[in-house]
Amino acid sequence: MSAFVSALKNENTALQKRLFALEKICQEQSDKIASQATKIETQTQQIESLQESIRQMMARMYGRSSERYADLDDRQSWLFDEAADPAFNQTEEADKEEDGEATEVKSFKRKRRGKRLPLPDYLVRERVIHSLPDDQLIGPDGEKYEVIGEEVTEQLDVIPADVIAIEHVRLKYAVKGKEELGIKIAPLPPQPIAKSMASSGLLAHIVQAKYCHHLPLYRQEAMWKGLDIDISRSSMCRWLIKLGDEAQPIVDEIFEQMKPLPYIQADETKVTVINEKTQPQKPSHNGYIWVYNNTAGTIYEYKHSREGKHAKERLEEFNGYVQSDAYSGYNQLFVDGNRISVGCWAHARRKFIDVIKPLDKANKKRKKDTLADAFIKQIANLYKIEAAIKEKGLTERQIEAERQLRANPILADIKTSLDEIVLKTPPKSSLGKAVAYALNNWTALNRYVEHGQLDIDNNDTERRIKPFTVGRKNWLFSGNTKGAETAANLFTLVENAKRYNLKVFDYLKYVFERISTAKSDKDYEQLTPKFAQEFVPKLKPDKKDQVETQQTDNSDFQKNP
Repeated sequence: MSAFVSALKNENTALQKRLFALEKICQEQSDKIASQATKIETQTQQIESLQESIRQMMARMYGRSSERYADLDDRQSWLFDEAADPAFNQTEEADKEEDGEATEVKSFKRKRRGKRLPLPDYLVRERVIHSLPDDQLIGPDGEKYEVIGEEVTEQLDVIPADVIAIEHVRLKYAVKGKEELGIKIAPLPPQPIAKSMASSGLLAHIVQAKYCHHLPLYRQEAMWKGLDIDISRSSMCRWLIKLGDEAQPIVDEIFEQMKPLPYIQADETKVTVINEKTQPQKPSHNGYIWVYNNTAGTIYEYKHSREGKHAKERLEEFNGYVQSDAYSGYNQLFVDGNRISVGCWAHARRKFIDVIKPLDKANKKRKKDTLADAFIKQIANLYKIEAAIKEKGLTERQIEAERQLRANPILADIKTSLDEIVLKTPPKSSLGKAVAYALNNWTALNRYVEHGQLDIDNNDTERRIKPFTVGRKNWLFSGNTKGAETAANLFTLVENAKRYNLKVFDYLKYVFERISTAKSDKDYEQLTPKFAQEFVPKLKPDKKDQVETQQTDNSDFQKNP
């Protein structure tokens, strides 16, 4: 009996061991399956992320570059594409709707053809009178036609540039028989560049051609050769560098006029700079043009890198709001509490536009809104408020009250939606990145409602950068660091002349005629567009000045930043 019990125990022990082994195998298989499922899920997300990146790359290469949003609910957008119109692809259920049901359709207004504007009054008029021959002025019974009026048709003509050589004749004086008294000679008038053949008009022409019309110096050299005038590119380079150095105090005075305002916008863009002979191992490097802008002016500043310390150095004495994108280099500005960060809704919106661009490219018949579409429409409501504010011409206090009343509820709805979606969206997807950008910068994005002078976005500064980027596509690079600094200073003069609606050539000539005699800060201040506008003709004399001349008191911010 005992032998039988012992055998049963041994068999039971063996069964338990086999059971434990099977449980271990099952657990290992279960862990392996879970690991494979996690791996598959990760790989699926990676595949989707790569496919999304490919769609974005294709959209950038072949899609439209505009960020304009096409609303799928807008029937006007389908007007000339019937096959893509959801109304022509209704389901069978929609076809069974009862006849006679009213459907609201947005109205369409055809754009009127543009009307030719009259030629400016300041142009010299040359009258060319066209009359009929005498034999056509006799009626059938001998009646004589007489002049009763005239009909004038204006036509714009061009006379090639008139280039002249100015001879400065300086008379010499002496006393006959008194050589010991010496010779006297009339002095030369002040010149923008000493011992140079370049007059202020020639220099203004060269600067305007390069930094306003984006004409590289080698093309200007060829144009001068076409007039049988030899002006080498190297000479023009030396002249521009000299002017750039002399313009630095004017740039500093423009910034002094910008500082009293309670806000400044900032942005930066690349510029390729050829390395000097001291660094032969590198043919070139990427420098940066930093742009600072508000309603009082715009300044461009070249720095060799994108480090945030450059913005900190320039804005060290500024107290107020600084509006920029989410580049981390600007974080140094807000450490001491003297400045407050303001976000840019255009950048936030751009992230969601990047989500739907590949979808629109891949599926032009897309009928269903995505989550990105919903956010874009909510942001559009914020911009509608801004458009209404601009149209009404409200004061700063009224703008602040209007935003608090109408924009704050929309901002609250956007925040609620972002908080809900962030937990459901893969963080590495385009939508996840867009949501994360908005949430990470949410406080800064809400700041624009605090002050009536703040803008909802940084677009005005991006528009100020555009002339530089257009010029960069033409002249491609700066020959050295000095050339990049020169470009920044002369761009500052040109763009501020545009801001004050001055004729660029006349303003530059006005400055270059007087810059060599300027000594004090007051002298340079008088050469800024704000003060020079009294003596320089406007581009359109009847147009209201584009610059707000009033300076806002910044004391409230200094008391309670």
